[in-house]
Amino acid sequence: MADFSPDGFRSAHHSEPQSVAHRLRHLILSRQLRPGERLVQSDLAIQFGVSRTPIREALHRLASDGLVTLSPRRGATVAKFLLSDLEEIYSVRIALEGYAAYLAAQHVTAGELRKLDQLLAEMEQAFQEGDRGRLLEVNRKFDTSIYAASRQPRLCALIVKHIELADLYRRLYFSLDNLAAHTVAEHREILAALKRRDPEEAERLSRVALEKTAAGLMEYITADD
Repeated sequence: MADFSPDGFRSAHHSEPQSVAHRLRHLILSRQLRPGERLVQSDLAIQFGVSRTPIREALHRLASDGLVTLSPRRGATVAKFLLSDLEEIYSVRIALEGYAAYLAAQHVTAGELRKLDQLLAEMEQAFQEGDRGRLLEVNRKFDTSIYAASRQPRLCALIVKHIELADLYRRLYFSLDNLAAHTVAEHREILAALKRRDPEEAERLSRVALEKTAAGLMEYITADD
């Protein structure tokens, strides 16, 4: 069982850049490093007692997670998350993805359900192993497989567009252990509704899961403002 402690997923046997990234992630998520704050490589190297190379690699890792912004002029800064963007993107996602789940419950095939079973098992494994990146990747495959089952290509394309717009917030979500811990159970319930061919319940569960995601992210972003 993964150790979902306040400072992140299990970090045993990490390489030096992984260890530095782990420590920086904790400082960012605990707000000891504030949104918009510059991350000076030389200062961090002194603080952590390492060379600048693992600091540089760690910053690139955190940039791929959406927690750090890299700019040619300003260098690295802690990412800023805009509440207005989050609210707009998730209000659209809730409407579109709820409707797609409703349609998917009517049209999903036995083969598609087997694929969703497999993806859910992969999500559970990634969660147990504390593999954030894998959990994020399989989560997206699971969701887009549901929406493809709606048999509405234009609707599916709109959803994928808004999932991409939400990528920064999705990465933040999976970096917050108290939020990521809910995702497997929520997807298990949605899959059960699809297997029962229950459109109303599939839609409700999809909307509720996204509403909880948005609420959790809003709480994090507005904390200590």
